[in-house]
Amino acid sequence: MVQNHHVRNFQSLGSILGTWIILGAWGMAQNAEQTNPRVIEMTPARIIQDPYPTFNGIAMDIDKGEVIMTDDNRASVLTYSGQFKPTDNPNEPRRLIEGPMTHLGYVCGVTLSIEANELYAVDNDWKDNLTVYPLDGEGDMAPVRELDVDHSAWGIFLDSKHDELFITIQALDKISVYTRTAQGADEPIRFIQGLTSGLANPHGIFVAVEADEIFVANHGDWNGKETGQDAGTLFMGPRARLTGRVNMTKPLGPSTGAFFPPSITVHSRTAAGNAAPLRVIQGPRTGLNWPNGIHLDPINNQIVVANSGNDSVLVFDRNANGNAAPTRVISGPNTGLDSPSGVFVDPKRRELWVTNWDNHTATAYSLTADGDVPPLRTIRSAPANAPIATGFGNPGHVVYDPKRKEILVPN
Repeated sequence: MVQNHHVRNFQSLGSILGTWIILGAWGMAQNAEQTNPRVIEMTPARIIQDPYPTFNGIAMDIDKGEVIMTDDNRASVLTYSGQFKPTDNPNEPRRLIEGPMTHLGYVCGVTLSIEANELYAVDNDWKDNLTVYPLDGEGDMAPVRELDVDHSAWGIFLDSKHDELFITIQALDKISVYTRTAQGADEPIRFIQGLTSGLANPHGIFVAVEADEIFVANHGDWNGKETGQDAGTLFMGPRARLTGRVNMTKPLGPSTGAFFPPSITVHSRTAAGNAAPLRVIQGPRTGLNWPNGIHLDPINNQIVVANSGNDSVLVFDRNANGNAAPTRVISGPNTGLDSPSGVFVDPKRRELWVTNWDNHTATAYSLTADGDVPPLRTIRSAPANAPIATGFGNPGHVVYDPKRKEILVPN
């Protein structure tokens, strides 16, 4: 079936713009194409979007007490003071990296290096890159350097001791490890991938450097990729297509995946290829449900997990294995948790920070919080109780139903 080219271009635009839908005048588009069939310059008739930043990934400059978060809705990185008087009003960021020069897109994971004075952010869905900025960067600034990464990168962690960046790749069930200074089309120095590895739609990642262990939160859907398999050309983002960075020795083939229960897999820091994990937390007693961010509490020797599927934070013994129940669970209407995405443990202040993807907040708790406890403080990018105006959650395409005169948006 031949697809109408106007509809095809509109769907592609919806995919590129992430959490925005732009509606243009149909006649203007037709006239523009008659003049120049390859370039359309026009002002949108109206825009449907959530007007507020949506907090996703999180990191901290612990010495300065600054909380740094990614915003996949408006393609930005925001820095806030972590200490303030509780308020229902939106908090003003200390710094904001945002604008076309930044090359930020659907940005998810973030980490930083105090020693190198650098901040690292990975894009998940359509830029396929890692961008690096000065730690005190601000405004519409160009990255210090960029690195082409596989499509659907989500989590990132910097091992400062060994100067290595660890990145999870959702669609390839993979962990890619790069030197901290990698850029352009540099390849990983090693990777973990394959059925034996236990990686299945990996999200959050934490490297316990002294113990030489990697902790990974997995949603559980496995795409059936072979060890070393790349995404081919089908899911390559703009930068990857331009550089030609793709492993065509094992191109993307038919899906042969499977669904497994969500899990926390623990790997050797130096593992490579289809290496089996050291241990796996998995089973009904774990309560895992779309686990996203993960962090280690060095004071209590525990693993902290943002459990997006049921609005909770789970805490496990760091040596837990198998069908182990969490030692503590933060959950309930008083917690303010709403689709938690990122977590960060601040051992200096004995606090736990959580980003809430669905309600424009980041919430702080005591490191020993348990049950239905209210947060100590809440960072807000929107007024208290402000709805997500559009209900968007990373929309992929848009279609128009002429019979009902409705716009349909799958998220």
